[in-house]
Amino acid sequence: MPGRLYSRPALIDAGMHPRVLSSPAIVAPLPGYCARADAPVPLIAVAQVLQNEVRPGAVISHTTALELLGLPLPQRCEWSAGEPLHCRASSERQRSVTSRIIVHAPRASAAFRWKGIVLSHPLVALQDSAQFLGDDDLVVCLDALAGTKAELTIPLPGIRAFSGQLRGRGAASVRRAAELAAENVWSPMETRTRLLLSRWGYPLPVANLRIDDPDTTWFGFIDLAYPQWKIAIEYDSEGHRLDRRRWQKDLHKNEVLHGHGWTVLRISIVDIAKPEAFLLRLAAAVSRAEAA
Repeated sequence: MPGRLYSRPALIDAGMHPRVLSSPAIVAPLPGYCARADAPVPLIAVAQVLQNEVRPGAVISHTTALELLGLPLPQRCEWSAGEPLHCRASSERQRSVTSRIIVHAPRASAAFRWKGIVLSHPLVALQDSAQFLGDDDLVVCLDALAGTKAELTIPLPGIRAFSGQLRGRGAASVRRAAELAAENVWSPMETRTRLLLSRWGYPLPVANLRIDDPDTTWFGFIDLAYPQWKIAIEYDSEGHRLDRRRWQKDLHKNEVLHGHGWTVLRISIVDIAKPEAFLLRLAAAVSRAEAA
């Protein structure tokens, strides 16, 4: 059956030759378990077997817990990209490190059951993962946690209150990120753009400001807006270019904004990495708005 884990001993007992199980057509996500290479097993299924069969009593932790909760991680930190599974052992003697699983020391900290799996509290998991993540990555995760699109959400005041109680390695990084986090953020690139603008001395933009077309019943949302200057900052991703329906909606949004006297600045991942040209365009737009 595609997308399923199989017990290796059970397959051998059923008559499958070990040579088949060692072929490139078979992968081994966990010790003693295998799956078809052409039918990836969902992370949640692997985590369930890890916790119930391979390391009974372990708590799923670190980036594995964050990924299960749908928080946006850098690709290098995702299990599908080769990041090991992380869990916390129920006893000190169970600690171990392999290329596929890292069993960390037990920790007396908040955990909860989610979809049949015991996970570290998301802010504890984020603290544990701070060593792997940059400062902006932490804010991206907290923006998602304070939003509406993650598997589990926490209001921003709750995030800040809980992070204030964290102690140990990574706690200070999470607290700093919590102070920079915002609500009503819909994508990681909105977060990264907001942080970029803040570092360059600009006031915080309004995220996902609603705009209505007075001539029709259409309405849309500006990714990041400076209403005081009538400047709209819209993020362009590969999806915007390839999705025709989305592209047409963006064209309509631009038309409505221009009709209302807004300046629309488009930003891409390239601008985040090398922002000089975008910042010059933004400075020019602000100067024109203030001179008007």
